[in-house]
Amino acid sequence: MSPTPDDFAPERSLAEINADIRCLFARAEGRLSDTERIRHAALLQEWATAVRASVVPAA
Repeated sequence: MSPTPDDFAPERSLAEINADIRCLFARAEGRLSDTERIRHAALLQEWATAVRASVVPAA
């Protein structure tokens, strides 16, 4: 069975993920620790997945 668009739907909206990224930097005052860098990388991956899921294929 081929995947449907719902199979790739992100769990959170782009706005929610972006807010988390902004909060991470605000708390860290722009300087991320190693742990925060790992969290940032995970958030960027989640954001990229959500962006890809939001793209509508051309007809």
